[in-house]
This record gives sequence, C-alpha cells and structure tokens, in this order.
Amino acid sequence: MDEIVYNLLLTSPQGLTLLGTLRYRYTDLEALQAGDVFALMEQAQQVGIAEFTLFKLQGTLSVPLLTGFSPVPVEGLSFVSLLGPTLTNLLSSSDPARRLDMQFNFIDNNHIGGGLLWGPGTLRQTPFSILGTRLSLGM
Repeated sequence: MDEIVYNLLLTSPQGLTLLGTLRYRYTDLEALQAGDVFALMEQAQQVGIAEFTLFKLQGTLSVPLLTGFSPVPVEGLSFVSLLGPTLTNLLSSSDPARRLDMQFNFIDNNHIGGGLLWGPGTLRQTPFSILGTRLSLGM
C-alpha cells in the first residue's frame, strides 16, 4: 500500500516547538488475530460492546532536533471501527536506543492530532503534543 506522509508540529509543555515528518503505511490489510487484546478487554469491566478491527502499521518518524538526522523506525496498530472510521493509531519505536511511544487520531481527512512520549520509562522522558498536516504527493 502507498505511504502516508504527515508534516508534524510537536510542542512540549515547556514551549519547545519542533518540526518533523511521519511516514507510515499499512503493512497487512488482513485484520490481525486479536485474541490477546480481546482477552484483556474481557477482563475489564464491561460497560458496552465496541467492535473494531486491528491493522498493522510500519513507518518512520523524523524530528531532526530530537531523533538526529536518521529517522526512527516505528511500528504499531491502527484500531478501525466496524463502521469504518479509524478510532486511533498507536506507534512505538523499534530502535531500542531511541525509544518513543506515539498515539494519534484523525481530525479530518488531512489533519491528525495526538501525543508523543520521547524516552518513555526514563528520568528524561519528554511529552509532546502533535499536530500534523498530510502531504499530497502529487499523484
């Protein structure tokens, strides 16, 4: 599947503002077997039933002032509801030296919003809010 590209604006609680690029694609359009996820959900208190499908995501995140000049490889999941809209997307770094966790949702067809945690689980972890604008690749 084609790559999806977003220009990002990251802002920390201290006011640090960074620019970056997120590139990702759906690596497997077949729904994942989500037995483990559903088992965890069954253990939680049931208030209602929500049906969704999981899809694998893979890509890179580049924020030169944070990640250095080489992009950080990321992989994760996209949660899509039965009626079609994506509920949320979760990405994590697959590079143990440059750890990050990211979650984003679609605001509309061309914009995303979410958050990023750089260095999760360390004393120097830094949260960022994310706003992104999709690039049209002129195809």
